[in-house]
This record gives sequence, structure tokens and C-alpha cells, in this order.
Amino acid sequence: MDEEGGVAEDLMLLVAVIEAGGFSAASQRVGIPVSRLSRRIAALEKRLNVRLIARSSRSFKVTDIGQRMYEHGASIRAATQRAVSAAHDSLGEPSGPLRISCPMALSAFLVGPLAIGFSARHPAVAITLDATDGRASVFSEPVDLWIRPSDQSLRDSSWVMRKLMDVPYMLAASPRVRDALPDAATAAGLRGCPAIGWTFKPRPAAWLLRHARDGELEIDVRVQFTSDSLMQIKEAAIAGLGVAQLPAMMCVADLEAHRLVAVAPGWAPPLMSLYALYPSRRDLTIAGRMFLDELCKAAAGIAGPPAPPQASHS
Repeated sequence: MDEEGGVAEDLMLLVAVIEAGGFSAASQRVGIPVSRLSRRIAALEKRLNVRLIARSSRSFKVTDIGQRMYEHGASIRAATQRAVSAAHDSLGEPSGPLRISCPMALSAFLVGPLAIGFSARHPAVAITLDATDGRASVFSEPVDLWIRPSDQSLRDSSWVMRKLMDVPYMLAASPRVRDALPDAATAAGLRGCPAIGWTFKPRPAAWLLRHARDGELEIDVRVQFTSDSLMQIKEAAIAGLGVAQLPAMMCVADLEAHRLVAVAPGWAPPLMSLYALYPSRRDLTIAGRMFLDELCKAAAGIAGPPAPPQASHS
């Protein structure tokens, strides 16, 4: 093995270790024993005469130069994947890697089932689905297609953004919590009520609620449980920890089973819009374009036709 080839391979291992957050997790991902991984990174540090990872039995910390090397390595990997995808696309069939990132709730209810079905129909496509809390910066994630909810317009000149659908939210609680409220029929009656906070919101205890006839009202609630996961928030509501703001489509089965009931009917949090983001139409592979088309059709079946794709402008 020549020196340049060895450095390139070890750089990719460094990327894997940093993304996994440690040698043990990286070992499981890449199939290389921890001891060998550690030796390879140590050899890279010796060859470059720098410390890339400050590690001990209790800590794992990436140094500044290690972070810069990681960014270079991730960029090289992305360029290589694009080149491979371009070669696959020349065959006219979906193939190659496709990395998708979306919030955990969307992974469970929409994107995940679509990805499984897509993978079954197109075995030449290697799909990686990253479920997140929905708040990570899209511009730091090495993904081909990023699905993000937002309560405001998204703008960045380097990405194409496609609005998939508007997601209605509702106020829901367990029957026990609803029955214990002094006035569960109005938004004003929820002031100070036990509630479940969502860290996606800048102020989890300050709720803006809207009514088609009565306008807007902001109330303060008593948050006793907070999470970044809508799945956990729904489970906390079922467990009786308080009133929750949840996507209406997440609550259908639980409302029918009476595990959840509507609170303050007619009042609801503002709509949350769902977007698909990708670098540009030409950079999206055949597999990416096909998956996005299926995602748009699925979203249209839930909430009507999505908006056409458009490049954003700063």
C-alpha cells in the first residue's frame, strides 16, 4: 500500500470514528476491531505529526485540527459518492447510496415506511435513514435528502427546498388529565395547566394558540416534562403528564382508542410546514428523485398537492 493510499483510507476511518462518537461505535459500523481502529488513527497522527483525537478511558474529544481533517474527509467522501452515483445514473436505473435524514416522528409515520418499501423495490439502492430530533443543522449533515419541519419559511441559496405539506396540530391529553382541568373547553382555561413541552419551540412553556373565529391567544402553561421527540411527548400525554401539542395525524389511533382526547376543541397551535431539502436538482441522483417523487405523492395523499420545487434566495 502506498503512503497516499494509506492516508486516504485512514482519513475515512477518522471520519467514521468521529461521526460514531467513539471507537467502539465506529467498530460496529465499519466492521474493524477497536484495537485495529485505534492503531490506524494513531498511525495517521504519527504520519501527520498532529493529535487528531484527545482520548482517554473516560473521554473522547476531537481536536481543532482533527475537526478540520474530519471536514476535509467528509467532503472527499461526499464527492466520491456523487461520482459513484453519477456512474450509476448513467445506467438509467436507481442504484447507489441514498442518505435521508428526518425527525423521529416522521420516520415512524411517513418516511420510514416509504423508505422500506422503496428499498424492497429497488435493491440496488443502499438507503441510510437517519432519525433525528428535527433540529440539527441541515448544512452540517452529510445527507442527500433532508426532511425538516418548520413553522417559518426556510431560506438558503445553496439548497433547493420543496414544501411537502402543512401539518395541522392539536391539543391532546389523557382522559384523566382532561377531566381534571377546571375548563378544558377553552384556551383561556388552560392557563397554568400541567403540560408537556417540546424543545423544538424556543419557549416550551409559552403556547400560541389560534381559533378560526376567536383569533390568537398566548398562554403560559406549567411544563413538567419536556422532550425533543414528538413520539416521547405523545407517550407522556398518554401517561397523564399533561396537555401536549401534537400533529393531528399522530393522534388518530389514540383518539379512537380513547387513550387521548381533544382539549379546547377549535383551538390549535400554528400549522407546521414540512419541507424536503436537497443541494440542487442536478445533484439529486435518480434514486433521490424517485424517492422524493414518492414522498410528495404520499404527502399529497395526506394534505393535498405540495408546492412545486424552487431554489431559495437569501
